[in-house]
Amino acid sequence: MWGDIAAERLIWCNYPTVNRRLMGMSRLVVSLLLSGCLLAACGGTDPGDAAIPLVDLYEQPVADAPDPAERAGAAADYIECTYGISNGGWSGDFGPSGTASNPDGALGRFLNMDLFGLPGEGYAAQGRDADRLLYTYSVGESPKVAIIVADTSASGLDSAEGWTVETYATCDPAEYDPSIDDQLSVDVWLDAQGNRVLTSIVTSFQGGDHCGWQSVTFLVLGDRQYIGDPRGVLADVVWFDDHATLPADATDTGYHYEGRHLWMSADAEVAYLVDSNRVEAWPAPTSASPVACA
Repeated sequence: MWGDIAAERLIWCNYPTVNRRLMGMSRLVVSLLLSGCLLAACGGTDPGDAAIPLVDLYEQPVADAPDPAERAGAAADYIECTYGISNGGWSGDFGPSGTASNPDGALGRFLNMDLFGLPGEGYAAQGRDADRLLYTYSVGESPKVAIIVADTSASGLDSAEGWTVETYATCDPAEYDPSIDDQLSVDVWLDAQGNRVLTSIVTSFQGGDHCGWQSVTFLVLGDRQYIGDPRGVLADVVWFDDHATLPADATDTGYHYEGRHLWMSADAEVAYLVDSNRVEAWPAPTSASPVACA
């Protein structure tokens, strides 16, 4: 059952959105990778630096489009995803973010806000036009995140400080380098063979600090949410059992994270986290919609 769900979602995620957008761009991407300057190794980026290739960094994003590539505008043209673009957006959707007096500062502030669970470091300035700079995070020679920072005085974006993030696009976090997993706000699970699993299939994440939910872990499997709440913070919507008994008819999904294996009840209403010492029962919430911290 769970293998069928994973296969179906992998087929859906592998729809060649990026390949369509990147037709004819492979040489450009390689050129950008060869010419880029990792921010960790270089001084502040000069947006007029002739060593940074001139590229087209503006394409009108489509607000609220179901396809994240369309929401991301030109940023979607500069990443290479094995399983399609996972997320993307523009400032018209999320508002001017990471504003600063220079492009590196704007990028840094945007990443520190952790709005979209992106890698926090490892970016390189890879392209420019008259009013924008392109930064990418790459694994090997494949860009997995693209962020375009714009000069607000020339681009028409509303910001008082000069530079702000205009658009971004990202592959699924499962495509990031495993060495940065501890930087991410979501967990990347493994399958029975030890392969990284797309977060669109299964993931988990900690509850928000500003809601006082740090002790709560949310697990998302497909379209279902399950909640691990050892301190009873959400006792009004879920129960929790940290010394549960694994039912005889429970199914092993094959997914695991940091030594804990994910099993599901026959009715898919309870997720069981199983390690060598105990079994925890994480139920689906009783509310009609997923539980979220506002």
